[in-house]
Order: sequence, then C-alpha cells, then structure tokens
Amino acid sequence: MLFARLVLVVQLLVMAGLGLAYWFQPYEMSNFNGMLLMETDSVSHIRVYFGGLQLALAVFLGWSMRTRESIRAGLMLVVLTQAGLVVARLASTLIDDSPLLSLDLGAMLYKVAIGVLAALAYYSLSRPDPAHLVHRDPLDDDYAGEPTVRRAGPGSLKAPL
Repeated sequence: MLFARLVLVVQLLVMAGLGLAYWFQPYEMSNFNGMLLMETDSVSHIRVYFGGLQLALAVFLGWSMRTRESIRAGLMLVVLTQAGLVVARLASTLIDDSPLLSLDLGAMLYKVAIGVLAALAYYSLSRPDPAHLVHRDPLDDDYAGEPTVRRAGPGSLKAPL
C-alpha cells in the first residue's frame, strides 16, 4: 500500500503545483504553453479549467489516501485521466498535423509513466491482503487445503474458549 500512496502523492504534488501555478500566474503559464490570453474571460477560463480543476483533483487524491478502497479509487482516477490526456494529445497531433514538441513529448512521457505506475499499484491492491488470510485447521470438516480470505469485522474472528 506504500507504493500506491507514493504514486498518489507524486500525482497530487504535480496536480497541485500546476493548479496553483495556473491559478496565480495564468498569463505566464499560458504563454509557456503557446497560448495568448487577450480577454479577461480567457484568464478566468484558464484559472477555472487549468487551475481550479487540477486543484480539485489534487484534493480528491489527498482524500483518497485514507483507506484501501479509496486508494484504489484515486489510482483509477489517475489511470483514466492520464490515459485520456495521452489519447487526446496523440489525436490532436494527428488531427492538426502538428509536430510533437519536446515539451509535449516530455509531458506525455510523464503521463504514460505515472499512468502505468498507477495501474501497477491498482493491480497490487486488487490482490487479497495477506493480513486477511485465515489459515484453517486441516482437521476441520470443511477444510479445502488453502487459506480463505475473510474480511475483518464484527463476528469474523472467534475468541478462543
């Protein structure tokens, strides 16, 4: 679970950092990406969609680090958003017949890398947790030869007599 949390923290920091940069420096960040903001509405849109949305997603990733199930939700968010952005970038390159600039290539490589790491972390969390494996006594009547997975909760563990 540590690996999954590390992946979420890395993505949280990237999203929060870029969100804050777009929120507080919309002109500079837009110029860095080749966009020119001519109207105050343009600045507002940059702040909302590039700043506010990324900050909201970063907050969600921070929230998702609480439990095993919420970590899986956060990882799935990372996988789907990064995959969507990579597909959109490739489609845009093909539709516009524009070259893939080194800045775009670096950003796309990061998106692929963090998406793959999030998918691996998601897969590792989908396997049963060894702490929930209950080894049964072979002398029990219903023993099948393998440990069973049991969720910890009220009534799941029996006290010795």
